[in-house]
Amino acid sequence: MHRPESAPAGPPLYPARKSGCAPGSYYHQQRLPYRQQWSHPPSNHRFRTPESRPSPKPPNFIIHLRSRDHALPRSEFERLIVELPERPQDSFFSEGSRVFSGKLFYEQWSGALEVIVHLWRLRLEGGCSVTPFLEQNVVVPSDKLELNDRLKEVFLEKLEALMDGELVQKCRKKLILVLDEISKLTIQLGKLNRLGHSANLLKKKEVLMGERDLISKRIKEFKNGITCIMLYLKGDMEEGDSEVHISLFKLNRNPDWDQIHHIVKRECKRLEDGLPIFSFRKEILSQVFCHQVTILTGETGSGKSTQLVQFLADSGIGGNDAIVCTQPRKLAAASLSSRVKQECLGCYEDNSVMCYQSYSSGHQFDSKVIFMTDHCLLQQYMSDCNLSKISCIIVDEAHERTLNTDLLLALIKNLLELRRDMRLIIMSATADAIQLANYFYGCGTFHVVGRTFPVDIKYVPCDYSEGFSGSSPTYLSNVVRMVLEILNTEGDGTILAFLTSQVEVELACEKLQLPTVITLPLHGKLSSEDQNRVFFDFPGKRKVIFATNIAETSLTIPGVKYVVDSGLVKQKWFEPGNGMNILRVCMISRSSANQRSGRAGRTEPGKCYRLFSETDFESMPCHEEPEIRKVHLGIALLRILALGIKDVKKFDFIDAPNPEAIEMTFHSLILLGCITQIDDGYQITADGRLLVKLGIEPRIGKILISCFRNRLGREGLVLAAVMTNSSSIFCRVGTEVEKLKSDCNKVQFCHPSGDLFTFLSVYKEWDALPQEKKNRWCWDNSINAKTMRRCQETLQELETCLQNELRIIIPSYWRWNPQMHSEHDETLKRIILSSYSENVAMYSGYDRLGYQVALTGKHFQLHPSCSLLNFCERPGWIVFGEILVAAKEYLVCATAFDFTALYALSPPPSFDFLKMDAQMLQKKVLTGSGSMLLKRFCGKSNCCLNNLVSRIRTSCMDERIGIEVSVDHNEITLYASSGDMDEVLTTVNEVLQHEQKLLKNECLEKCTHMGGSTFSASFALFGAGAEIKHLELDKRCLTVDIYHSNVNAIDDKELLMFLERNCGDIGAVHKFSGSSHDIEEKEQWGRVTFVTPEAANMATALNLVEFSDGMLKLVPSKITYGGDQKMFSSPLLKAKIYWPRRKSRGTVIVKCDPRDVTFMVGDFSSDFIIRGRHVHCEQSKKFPNSIVLTGVGKEDSEAEIFEELSVLTHRKISDVFLIRGDAVEHPSLDALEEALLREVSSLMPKRGPHGNSLRVQVFQPEPKDTYMRATITFDGNLHLEAAKALEQIDGKVLPGCLSWQKIKCQQMFQTTLSCSASVYHVIRMELDALLARFKKLKGTFDMTTVYSLYFSHFIFNYSV
Repeated sequence: MHRPESAPAGPPLYPARKSGCAPGSYYHQQRLPYRQQWSHPPSNHRFRTPESRPSPKPPNFIIHLRSRDHALPRSEFERLIVELPERPQDSFFSEGSRVFSGKLFYEQWSGALEVIVHLWRLRLEGGCSVTPFLEQNVVVPSDKLELNDRLKEVFLEKLEALMDGELVQKCRKKLILVLDEISKLTIQLGKLNRLGHSANLLKKKEVLMGERDLISKRIKEFKNGITCIMLYLKGDMEEGDSEVHISLFKLNRNPDWDQIHHIVKRECKRLEDGLPIFSFRKEILSQVFCHQVTILTGETGSGKSTQLVQFLADSGIGGNDAIVCTQPRKLAAASLSSRVKQECLGCYEDNSVMCYQSYSSGHQFDSKVIFMTDHCLLQQYMSDCNLSKISCIIVDEAHERTLNTDLLLALIKNLLELRRDMRLIIMSATADAIQLANYFYGCGTFHVVGRTFPVDIKYVPCDYSEGFSGSSPTYLSNVVRMVLEILNTEGDGTILAFLTSQVEVELACEKLQLPTVITLPLHGKLSSEDQNRVFFDFPGKRKVIFATNIAETSLTIPGVKYVVDSGLVKQKWFEPGNGMNILRVCMISRSSANQRSGRAGRTEPGKCYRLFSETDFESMPCHEEPEIRKVHLGIALLRILALGIKDVKKFDFIDAPNPEAIEMTFHSLILLGCITQIDDGYQITADGRLLVKLGIEPRIGKILISCFRNRLGREGLVLAAVMTNSSSIFCRVGTEVEKLKSDCNKVQFCHPSGDLFTFLSVYKEWDALPQEKKNRWCWDNSINAKTMRRCQETLQELETCLQNELRIIIPSYWRWNPQMHSEHDETLKRIILSSYSENVAMYSGYDRLGYQVALTGKHFQLHPSCSLLNFCERPGWIVFGEILVAAKEYLVCATAFDFTALYALSPPPSFDFLKMDAQMLQKKVLTGSGSMLLKRFCGKSNCCLNNLVSRIRTSCMDERIGIEVSVDHNEITLYASSGDMDEVLTTVNEVLQHEQKLLKNECLEKCTHMGGSTFSASFALFGAGAEIKHLELDKRCLTVDIYHSNVNAIDDKELLMFLERNCGDIGAVHKFSGSSHDIEEKEQWGRVTFVTPEAANMATALNLVEFSDGMLKLVPSKITYGGDQKMFSSPLLKAKIYWPRRKSRGTVIVKCDPRDVTFMVGDFSSDFIIRGRHVHCEQSKKFPNSIVLTGVGKEDSEAEIFEELSVLTHRKISDVFLIRGDAVEHPSLDALEEALLREVSSLMPKRGPHGNSLRVQVFQPEPKDTYMRATITFDGNLHLEAAKALEQIDGKVLPGCLSWQKIKCQQMFQTTLSCSASVYHVIRMELDALLARFKKLKGTFDMTTVYSLYFSHFIFNYSV
């Protein structure tokens, strides 16, 4: 076709960048005529820059070069020019631009056409990084057709090559390797194998077969996508399998070559990444086309969240309306939007993927794909019930069953009946697909099979009963300890550990600081940048991630090989019985536990350490309870009422909430003024509609609205923001010194009105600082800078909502001043009280009880972080935010208020605050009793005091009554209501008088003359000041043995007071503390010595009387008067006994000084003999202070090995311990106690004058314990006999135990020597000389020898 020299210029396809075209450029001047074509640039050819002055006449054709990824270097641009098939008349290079790299100018169409085809060929082959675009100043219709035909040939050639190209061949090779592995496993399974080994082989084969199917489907799906594009280019879309090709891509009639190129690149990337969902693309789209509702389940990491929206957008199922994907969290929505936008770069228009993190009525919904939170879509539904600009809704993470998700699904269910064109896809990792399918009228379900590898589950139960260790919960320490054990014992691989909260995660990161380890936090309140750090590699360092349950399903972290599962999660529960929000640490569900363990099997076989028992796992619920059954339903019910639904109980919930919870929520909303009750249900008020538009928790919303009405808008906004982030505003981590510094820093902000006022003080000071100084200020004052930024973001969202939706003017000034008390303090207190009027608590008057919650009557302590604890006095009345339940129960976010404020509440509170105030405990202090009397009053381990308190509480029918004793200050403090105080005081005085009398009458029995028989001795009772209370010459009995059919039920004080009242004065008491299998001795309480024989006779006359739910038996005691008898016998002797429960593996770790390791290895030599076996010796590779011995006899004990090694070296061995295997079964504890008692009893005197005081206790071992442990208690007078008995049983094996379970004894004997002051110094000199003799002796000494020497020496001095 003839081409005219000049033709009317059409509109440019790509407008020129004005910044790159100075005055006098092609767009402002005429160019000189085109001269000639050249094979090489002439010497005068220049690459023009923006400062160059081009020819006056504009060129006919301009080829724009775009680079999306990076700026094109000048050298590459010049090289590109040289390699072009047709040289440009001139060129333009854009220095440093990341979008436009340059321009090529042509006069002839043929040259421009060849260059564009050449550049696209290079682009498809990866030879250049720029994309060509044509701008025509001379437009001929046939040119476009010619260009498209040429480019179709280039693209089809490339697509044909991809169908069996390098990527496909790589997948096929991988498939062949998998098939070979399957064949090998099939052969192994055909042989005889152990049962456990066969099960492992079958599991491995099953995983490989799944991988085989995924690879095959992935190759097939890739070819389907490439075929679809080829058919589009050929214009044969109507031919072939329309179900496949039409549903994959919906492209424009006129080819967009850049879009097609990026779609092809994305298909290749999908094949290379191998996400499981890609293998099921055709089936999923077919399911979505055929069903209005689809439930898609699949393992985390299968690609659901990022790929499905792209599949739907590619297929055109959304038409011209938006595809919306909801997420429970803002950060998840933002990160997914960013990820999808990056993957789809060039496949759609620039604004086709958007993210709405918060609701705004100004959202246009004009993008192809929109990510938002479920809360945001709910707010959109409240303003547009038809969701008119949305064609397809994807509800992701439905397994979390949040309140917003459940309510959204219920509302969409009704909408689907009105909009038959709308599609709903529910995606989940663990959701109960059957329940959801039944709810949506039996809709279609589809499961994506993921790539999983075997995970070895190890149960390592830990005891959480201890509650808190220092300032951190015990389970946090257990998790950190297990991570350290994995670091020391397991191979490479990322460790993922689950905790319950942001504070715990950050504290764990602080605790685990090692030079070779990088610790990373992961929780929902991190920024996107901080969250993405878990995906980075850190060369030379091992990655440990401490995470909340966000890591269960929301994110897939590559490289995780080990998982530590605490088995706990922190959840907020609403208790409808009392209307309280409870923040509780509780056990997870089985599905959550399986999700957590599955994190370790994504890329390779892994291990999961569960810090709970298998029994605990079996007792867990199958799935998590839906949030709608756990939380306060306030905002959900307000939304339902705002839609005109008056009878909420008939609303079609997926899981209906507890009717009691609904009623309690309605009651709460009425108190807040959000709804009113009418004849046929409830009606929302104007305030309620404001809260619906705000979309926040009603009580926080009430605070916000009330503050604006009282001209405290700025304060209300900050209160609403800090209340949602209150748990992490202050930092308290690090060493004890650093924690103390944090506590000191906090004091400057603490406000006497409570926590919320303290948070206001912090935010006000932080907000007034310049931006560049805020982080430093936070560091200096122990404030969490990230939390402060989150508070600011929350505040900005609220401001935007108030301005755009409620048309409220936002004040920028503060009226409240934390440094000066004013009417604004009282106004804020009144607002907080009216919003949380159900969360009122009164100080009980007793610090141990803390505060009594008005609605429940239960007592709770203020949380240790509460600001009110920094002041001397506890406020009488507080209002709190919620209850935190962990190892202990605490009230959090407490605010103090005056009692009179309760009178002004409207509506009035639902509890009788006047009655509560009257029942507040009173305090009374008794002094002047003396330390000895107070110790007797309390008894051993406060047993007497506890029994007294229990008796008084029963008598007064008030469990709040308390008695505290301070021996150091000689004070008894009584806590009781005003009505009970007199009775408590009387009872306590009676007991004090009784103890005082016992103390006054306490006697010492002194033998005055020994006759022929030990029982015919004369003795005297000496009282205080050596006063003779009684002289017995007639062999009359003064001591009575006491027996009771239920010894454990006796209150000792009550028994002694009973005997004094009915018999007479008591001079001495001996409480029997031994244990025996003899029935008679089991019933023996002890013996009592009376001051007179008449009192003893009256006691024996009381024989077989009823006392304390049993029969009391009193008989004369047969006692040997070989010495002096006092109120208490000699101190009991104790010994620890232990024997191994795990068999040795034949490996010993020897610890010593690191400087001695090399010498000690030389002393032992590489191979030597221990107890007849050849043992190999080498230095430990992990620990510089250890030596490893292998080949040791499996029945040898640590003591035996230590003895052998001590002979071989003169260097100090600090420790020797065996590496042991799994625990073996052991006889019952009763059988072990019986066997041990029999062994020891046979070595002790049969029956001494003090009765049988031998006691044995064997303790139940923890699963992780290496040794069985027991204690033996001996009579305090039998030092020598006990030491000899222990020497003889050391090294023995108990009946029922294995030969290597040898007993080891550890004596804990103590000896007390009492003497008068006049001879103290003489005896002290003798004892010092004796101890000096022991220090000169070498080696270790048997305790029997020591005691023998000691007693003989003592007797010798005594004789002198």
